[in-house]
Amino acid sequence: MGRGRTRTNAETVYWLLVTGYWLLVLAGCGADALPGAETAVSPTLIPTAQMVPTATPMPTATATLPPTAVPTQVPTTMPTITPVPTATDLPPITLAVPQEWVERVQTAISHHPGQRGWQIMTAAEAQAEVRLVNDDSGILLWREPLALAVPFTAPVEGVDLAKAQAIVAGTDQGDITLRLWRDMVPQLRALRVNGRFPPDLDYPLQASWSLLAPPELADTAEQLAAELRAGRENEPLVWLTAVGDIMLDRSLGYYLNLGNLAYPFADIADELKQADYTVGNMESALGSVGERASKSYTFRAPPQAAEALALAGFDLLTLANNHGMDFGPEALAQGLGLLHAQGLATVGAGANATTARQPHLATVNGLTLAFLGYVNVPVEARGFDTATWTATETAPGLAWGYPEVIAADVTAVRSQADVVIVLLHSGYEYQENPSPPQVAAAKAAIDAGADLVIGHHAHILQGVEFYNGGVIAYGLGNFAFEIDGSPETAVFHFWLDKNGVRQLAFTPAVIQFGGQPRLATAPEAFAIRQQIYRLTDRQ
Repeated sequence: MGRGRTRTNAETVYWLLVTGYWLLVLAGCGADALPGAETAVSPTLIPTAQMVPTATPMPTATATLPPTAVPTQVPTTMPTITPVPTATDLPPITLAVPQEWVERVQTAISHHPGQRGWQIMTAAEAQAEVRLVNDDSGILLWREPLALAVPFTAPVEGVDLAKAQAIVAGTDQGDITLRLWRDMVPQLRALRVNGRFPPDLDYPLQASWSLLAPPELADTAEQLAAELRAGRENEPLVWLTAVGDIMLDRSLGYYLNLGNLAYPFADIADELKQADYTVGNMESALGSVGERASKSYTFRAPPQAAEALALAGFDLLTLANNHGMDFGPEALAQGLGLLHAQGLATVGAGANATTARQPHLATVNGLTLAFLGYVNVPVEARGFDTATWTATETAPGLAWGYPEVIAADVTAVRSQADVVIVLLHSGYEYQENPSPPQVAAAKAAIDAGADLVIGHHAHILQGVEFYNGGVIAYGLGNFAFEIDGSPETAVFHFWLDKNGVRQLAFTPAVIQFGGQPRLATAPEAFAIRQQIYRLTDRQ
């Protein structure tokens, strides 16, 4: 038989069974790699005790029956699987805010929802975890001026701080209402407190807003506060100052020719320079060239006038008036060049109709302002018709203020600007009430989308009208002008925001002998205010 015994059929079957079983086990465990190779452990098939048979001992030579595999219990120890803890879903943080704040807070939350999120409640509802309060006791959002508002023509101009605090406390309000400065409208006028106006940096009456939060929510509340502050920073405001007719010929021109460039505005320049943007009406030709027009009164300021205007703080001038071409197209071209060389913008006149009607766009403090200038005056008593100076497509001149032309130009520029301002030279001279053509032209501008119309030509102050969401200051009078007539004038101040005119105020002034303006004394100022209020009540 050879050196070993011969394997029986039963043994062969037995080893085939054992070999097949382990192949199945290895296959089930994913053991399809070569021995020694790394293999991934399958999480799906784990053999149990019932799946593992054990072989009985080899049969002896006297056995008469083939051996059979008898399965026996093989104890196994399986690890207990412990679930991985998951974060418990926390409810959103409740936040109580005044009703007028809901939209602003929703916008801030959309930018920074936080891990838990927020549930907004009105301030009148049940106790919230975080509250927005009208004081500075929590995480400060900001402080902003609180205005004491009266009707525009109310006789009171200001109060002291003690009176203001009593009004805020509700013990002495009278006809005065409380409004945040950002919510003011031009029909209401903010009172001065201790002589200071709401946009002044040292204005003493401030409203504060803050977030009250428990210590564990302080970081989250600070993040929300930062978003609220950032949203508020996108609210630009522009202080626009406007004055009436500027004529730098005669005595004022004499001093300019002597080299005294500060003289015309020496007593009032500080009032002009404090604004963000200052505009006026250039009521003369400017330069040293040209032929005198055949009319009753002609004016030509010396070339130095352009530098004097820049020195005084002006930013833009309208040339659309009944003296803009007193020395013809040659002087008009020279005057435009002199003004532009000093960095001064112009409207209302140009080399042709397109340039004369072209708006000037200025971005100030993030707000885009559009300025347009027009003249629309009647034929003069001695027969001269300013309309003959109207610019054409081929000839220089002025922008004539037909209502339909103004409306078309305002409509065209409306989408390019946040605020549209029209400078209108119109009406009858020395008449307190605006003329029908003057009113029609001004209202056409507002109806087309202008926010503000600033008027000139009457040589005296006229009233203000609040019309269709806009403001019309019909006549600002003379400003720097040696002329017979009323010396009363004013520096008009407008605060502009994305909604148009937020607030209107004015500083009374007086034109001195020789044409130089100065600030009014207290008695003079009282009379000038009453004059403007009286004329405004007529509108």
